Amino acid sequence: MKRLSELQIIDLISKALAISKKRTIWNDDVATIPLANKLLVFKCDMLVQSTDAPRQMRLWQIARKSVVSSLSDFACKGVKPLATLVSLAIPKDFTGKDIAELADGFKIAEKEFDVNIIGGDTNEGKELVIDCCMVGLSDHIVKRSGAKNGDLIVTSGPFGYSASGLKILTKRARARAGFKDKAVKTVLMPKPRLRFGLLLAKYATSSMDSSDGLAITLHELSIRSKKRFVLDELPTKDEVKEFAKRNRYDFNELVLHGGEEYEIVATIPKRHLKKVRSLAREAGCRLFVIGMVERGKGVFMLEKGKRIKIEKRGWEHLART
Repeated sequence: MKRLSELQIIDLISKALAISKKRTIWNDDVATIPLANKLLVFKCDMLVQSTDAPRQMRLWQIARKSVVSSLSDFACKGVKPLATLVSLAIPKDFTGKDIAELADGFKIAEKEFDVNIIGGDTNEGKELVIDCCMVGLSDHIVKRSGAKNGDLIVTSGPFGYSASGLKILTKRARARAGFKDKAVKTVLMPKPRLRFGLLLAKYATSSMDSSDGLAITLHELSIRSKKRFVLDELPTKDEVKEFAKRNRYDFNELVLHGGEEYEIVATIPKRHLKKVRSLAREAGCRLFVIGMVERGKGVFMLEKGKRIKIEKRGWEHLART
């Protein structure tokens, strides 16, 4: 029997429920319900220890990451969460010390990101599972479907570090000390771009969280907006290229298909570039301008005057590897 991928499962369930656009925005980073003249915004994100956390990640870091995952989706929509619920599946062998460490992670996330965890649920499981659910209120969200011809494609930070960090942690890849520390920290302590997302919302025409990888994010924005995305550079740094060369890894693979970056990928009108750069600096981000939106479909990279098609591929649960 053929195994279904995560996206196929989502598609089957959404069709079965016959979700109406009048009720919610389906297949975006968040779901919404109209409430008077506002939108009630929801997000659930489930972390499963065996698939979402390398063995080097401590329990408090896992708890923190579970909050980051939902928060990053709120960030790219330009919405600040009002409240958070956390449900836990706890293995039988967890000790009181383990639970205290998880609690410390949630407390750290609350303080670091100014979120309010108000309750949740606990149950028993064969492994640690954390389901983080957030709710917020907003005038509007930045959808995936709004890119316009001539818009610039931007990211809130560099790509390739998390994929490199995973190679270092799981494959013992070689790296310079400074790069090693930076890449591993990206994996163990991911950072959502909430402050920048809130500032960007006024200027972005489309936006999405990049935790599944840059390529798959660009394709999703392109498909939803019914536009062609053409890149003239990749949002990364020379040290990622040096790491790839040192370990004989495919540089484009690290940057385009790695996943787990938690950066914002967005489109903005050219006239707003100066302002958005300023907002990125204010939020502690480095803005990368990587390409342009035009009429057509697909995602391409300009190389030596030729357009090379970028494959729609990234991190996907249940997908065959």
